Amino acid sequence: MSNNISAKEWKSLKAYQNTTHHKILTPSDWLKTDRTHNTAIWQQANIYNLLNNLPKEYRRIQERRDFYEWLYDTLNSRGHEIVWIEMAHFISKKMRLLETFPCALFIHKKIVVYANEGSQAVFNNAFKELKELFNSKNVLKGDSAIQWDQKMSYKEQYIWLDSLYKTIDSKSLKTIEHMAKGKFLYGLAVPKAIRFKGDISNPKDRYNYATGPLRDYCKVLYKD
Repeated sequence: MSNNISAKEWKSLKAYQNTTHHKILTPSDWLKTDRTHNTAIWQQANIYNLLNNLPKEYRRIQERRDFYEWLYDTLNSRGHEIVWIEMAHFISKKMRLLETFPCALFIHKKIVVYANEGSQAVFNNAFKELKELFNSKNVLKGDSAIQWDQKMSYKEQYIWLDSLYKTIDSKSLKTIEHMAKGKFLYGLAVPKAIRFKGDISNPKDRYNYATGPLRDYCKVLYKD
């Protein structure tokens, strides 16, 4: 990542100081090591950005992935039983793999672009909802947790992502569907329990997948 003046994750404190001419990080900024080591600076930056509705501070999939991890840990410690945030973290982990070796060798750059656009669209649009949940004194359990997950999945598939799916060319869409269904080599990265069934361009099929197999899988995977 280039260390321009608008960067929020910095390679080092020295890079931050040389670029901004400030000695101390602003509340919305953090170092890469803060994120990877889950330091107090990273946690406080997440709280600050969440309370001030600043989703665009998180510019890369791995930053959003680790934000989701921090948030689900925080909410789980309060007793919440929602799973959507864990689902978002799980999908972010898979998306991040597209940018790394060896996947990057055979994944078309278009697919990586679509993955980044989808990640950003969901994250930015969900941020206000996540802020409300973070600030709420109500702990969501049982049916309330399921309903919240369903609401978020509906918005995700029918509103936040559907316009993106409509812009994807047919060849790329077929590749994305093969990936989701675990066909060919993609089966190595997609467990049988969560291989997509249906039409990936259909928001109803995507919603049913998210609230069914994917939620069930992540509920068990992130239990402990």
